[in-house]
Amino acid sequence: MTDLTALNQCLDWLTQPAPTLTNIDSLVLCGNSLPQTAEQAARLANQYHLPAIIIAGGIGHATKYLRQNLGLPANNEDEATIMSRLVRAAGYQGKLLLDSTSTNTGANARNALALAPKDWQHVMIVQDPLLARRSQLTFEQVWPTTVTFSRYLPPVLQLKQLQPLTFTTATRYDQAWPSAYFTELMLGELQRLHDTPQGYGPNGTGYIAHVDIPVVVLDAVQTLTQQHLNRER
Repeated sequence: MTDLTALNQCLDWLTQPAPTLTNIDSLVLCGNSLPQTAEQAARLANQYHLPAIIIAGGIGHATKYLRQNLGLPANNEDEATIMSRLVRAAGYQGKLLLDSTSTNTGANARNALALAPKDWQHVMIVQDPLLARRSQLTFEQVWPTTVTFSRYLPPVLQLKQLQPLTFTTATRYDQAWPSAYFTELMLGELQRLHDTPQGYGPNGTGYIAHVDIPVVVLDAVQTLTQQHLNRER
């Protein structure tokens, strides 16, 4: 199995879309390194005529990469603040509810819940596509069971090459992540989703519900781990 084949097997499963909600009445944009997600959040908010959206994100591992993608200098500005400007620039004029303190997905979910209007029932999560599956699982664990979630994902992400990062069709994501950061995010997510003592499922920390990962994906993870790819977070 080549690196690219194994990477794409992991990527295909990790970025599978969730069932589409029939009636989106709310949206949470989770801080990450991709300006594209803020633009997509604005488009969806306008499409569904949402009066308010939440942007949750402090200063974390993605912040420096977000700044790099935007050509911004290093400073103490948090992801929610940076992304709020991108959402405005993309044309959304509704209310922005900002959480500028959360530095992990669990905090994203808890702090977003504290900000959410009581009538929110059908929530779209917009997040880095590598992190979107676990983000939805985390929100489902933290928020009331009466709330339903879906997650936005771009068209099929399949790698054409890893260095520099290039995709077969979703070309607007070409080089959106440094290759080592992309590899770390993807393999790190699969480790967290795998329900083992080292993972985030019931057999580990209990942050998310149990997830069944196909054997072919677990085999691909093992192949990639043994090859000592460059990983940087």
